[in-house]
Amino acid sequence: MNPMTELGLRFVRRPGPGGRAANLAALGATAVVALLVTFLIAGSLGLSHRSDRIGWRSADKADPATAIGMLNLDDDQRVAGHRMSVLDLATLRPNELPPPPGLDHTPKPGEVFVSPEVAKHWSSLSTQYGVEQPTGVISEKGLSSPEEYIVIRGVKTISADDHPQYVSSWNEDVWDSRMVGLLIAVAFGITLVLFPILSLVGQAAGVAAKRREHRLAALRLAGATRTQVLWLSAVEQAVLGLAGAVVGLVGYTVLSPLIARIPLGGGRWYVADITVNWWTVLLVLFAVPILSVVSALIGLGRVSITPLGVVRGQTRKRVSVLRLGLLVIGPLVLAYYGMQAALLPLLIGVGFAALAVRIIGPWAVQIVGKTMANLANGPVALLAGRRLVDDPKGAFRPVAALVLSGFVTGFISVFMPPGDDDPSFHDMRIGVALLLSLVFLTVAASTAAGAVGTALDQAAPARALRRSGVPLRVIERSARLAAVVPVIGVGLPVVGFGALCGLALSGGKVITQGSSGILLLIGQVVAGLVLVAVAGAAGAPVLRKASAN
Repeated sequence: MNPMTELGLRFVRRPGPGGRAANLAALGATAVVALLVTFLIAGSLGLSHRSDRIGWRSADKADPATAIGMLNLDDDQRVAGHRMSVLDLATLRPNELPPPPGLDHTPKPGEVFVSPEVAKHWSSLSTQYGVEQPTGVISEKGLSSPEEYIVIRGVKTISADDHPQYVSSWNEDVWDSRMVGLLIAVAFGITLVLFPILSLVGQAAGVAAKRREHRLAALRLAGATRTQVLWLSAVEQAVLGLAGAVVGLVGYTVLSPLIARIPLGGGRWYVADITVNWWTVLLVLFAVPILSVVSALIGLGRVSITPLGVVRGQTRKRVSVLRLGLLVIGPLVLAYYGMQAALLPLLIGVGFAALAVRIIGPWAVQIVGKTMANLANGPVALLAGRRLVDDPKGAFRPVAALVLSGFVTGFISVFMPPGDDDPSFHDMRIGVALLLSLVFLTVAASTAAGAVGTALDQAAPARALRRSGVPLRVIERSARLAAVVPVIGVGLPVVGFGALCGLALSGGKVITQGSSGILLLIGQVVAGLVLVAVAGAAGAPVLRKASAN
């Protein structure tokens, strides 16, 4: 075995002082990343599976002169307070084609097939449809959801005034319009949550950046080559990434029955629709460790080039103000394309806006730190300000996901759907709640990992300060202040930037009705401050112990 590979595995098994907490934090954060990635992939595939079973109901491709049948869908009926769809089906000419999905034969005039949920209420519907019992019950192969309410009724013909759909097969390969709308919403959701997830990956990889920097810098000074140092770090991070990916996949599998209860797209899901297949497992097991390794190696560029700079605590290169130019790209793209239904450019615009926040964040932290240090009237503010100035990237990394969640919240606050009974608005409300839940889970995991990582990063400076006579209480207060200031000084403007991007997309119109958007913004601010406070309290014992050695 390669000596550096063996050494990397040994570092995983025996990480040294503070290493066990760092590895556990990295493992937990990586597991959350794997769970979220699996959920997004499985959910998208699940929508495709649902559409495959019901897409034929939306088919309208055939020439009326050659069509074998015609359809007419009425989705505004009611039963027991639930919205019910009624699909009239007329056979125009005899055929030997397979019946519609979920039915044992093509309905003849007067025959009625119903979903299991409708069958439970048939006693109140039998008179309306003229049959005492339905002809058959639609199996799950023909239903979008186990809670779907639908009646498929055979009729002799459908009036031209009802604008029937003509079909050449009962199994047309057509996307259901509602599932298409949900997939578009999922694409926007993935774009919005992508950067918080990537920030979580970076946080997981850099949770013990200072500890790893000094250890690897010592190896460089002892004669190790740049390639050997990078390989050692890659091995260590790959093992943690792979373990986290396995834990995340197991966690998703355990949670699948609960995830299937999310009432999206007309009802809860069949568990089989969101069960991961073999290639999804391989993709997660490959992608998550690779992302972790790449993030770790990017953060070790200084070690591989200038190990003396690490040992001496040399300050990183300042962040350029030119990054501000990135802020205009996303809003301009969104404003230009607006609501023109050009999906890819809009996704690119949203992605550029979120990327701008991630890239400009360290520069904004640096400016806030300079201002705080210059205006400080005590040691707490001075220490906090100097830390932000000395390492703005390291200070921003633990709160990056939280700040990006402010962008997501600001963006969504413009588009909060009204509370009426329209199915598409119901899907939007569920989708918004689901997106915010994913973002909050990402933020919570990133903030928790960041609390441990920040405490370990500050251990050496805190130890030096304690030896020079600075009270531990002052050190801990400055650490908490350095964590809160980026959230307020950077996070609040980012919320406004997210709302601006939302307004650019909507053409300056606020779609949200009532006070739900304002309440959402207030909830974002409160939740962010609570998470940072809890993370600070959790990281204090780690800092206290690490700085005492």
